[in-house]
Amino acid sequence: MEPEGTTEYRGIDVSRHQEDIDFEAVANAGIEVVYIKSSEGIDWIDPYFEKNYDGAKAAGLKVGFYHYVNARSVSDALAEAKFFVSVIQDKSFEAKLAVDFEDFGELSIDEINQITLAFAEEVEKLSGKEVAIYSNSSNATNVFDESLTKYSLWVAQYDGNKPWDDIIWDTWAGWQYTDSGTVEGINGNADLNIFNDGIFLKDSSGEKQPDTIEETPTVPIEKEQTDSKTHPVKTNTTYVIKKGDTLYRIARNFGVTVSSIVETNNIKNPNLIYPGDELHIVKNNSSQSSFNKSNTYVVKSGDTLWNIAKKFGTSVDKLVKENNIKNRNLIYPGDLLKIS
Repeated sequence: MEPEGTTEYRGIDVSRHQEDIDFEAVANAGIEVVYIKSSEGIDWIDPYFEKNYDGAKAAGLKVGFYHYVNARSVSDALAEAKFFVSVIQDKSFEAKLAVDFEDFGELSIDEINQITLAFAEEVEKLSGKEVAIYSNSSNATNVFDESLTKYSLWVAQYDGNKPWDDIIWDTWAGWQYTDSGTVEGINGNADLNIFNDGIFLKDSSGEKQPDTIEETPTVPIEKEQTDSKTHPVKTNTTYVIKKGDTLYRIARNFGVTVSSIVETNNIKNPNLIYPGDELHIVKNNSSQSSFNKSNTYVVKSGDTLWNIAKKFGTSVDKLVKENNIKNRNLIYPGDLLKIS
């Protein structure tokens, strides 16, 4: 097999298993690329995901994310893809989004390939970013089929001086050559990789348009002002979505919550917004200013109301009531919750 790109980069991949990592020391040791485990299944976020991301970016490393797939059907795969994209959507990254599917259970080879392809295509569609397939050399030779070779290959092979020639891919973008390496800044064993140009996004700032775009309701611009001494001041406006926007960033810029934008615009999937669509933004200055910032909490990726309630010594029921939450199973990163 030939490398997909001409320039090579030293890399590692990390997860909760490495625990606390000194990324400055890692960078000083010559590592240039780090793949970070973000998520698994439909609801599990690696507990070191945020810490690893912040440390890697602060150290100037090139970053990629991978998701460990547990799906047993195409519908499972689509749900996992949506979860993966929701976890990493507000992050800055340079490497392709990696699919890690290796626990096949009793699935047939056809089912394995259908699930992998469905997951990869959905991730690509929802994120607008390119995808890579992570696989050991055996699965890349005997299990995965030609339908997946349109994606770059990140192969794990711990013997030999290069990836095997009988793998069905013609080129490789990443080669994990050991799982028992040592790197300054990491305690214990580390996965060591050689990456090349093929592992990187062609345009890390670009965004592909999905094949199907759902219409977002639009509302004419109107402003309503009343005497702020006696009535709330409510400002209504519209915002045209730009490339690279997320609901979190838009909500933060307007001083509103993600859930208020979702509800006002009847958005079915908060992870899918499209450049050119208009959003109706309703800002109630009185209600916003009534929050005491010392008694508020900004929802982060992976949060649940149960975890937040436990953290602040309150109950889910109180959080739901105080914040007028209509669906206790739906909270969004960036939302501001009042904590009594």
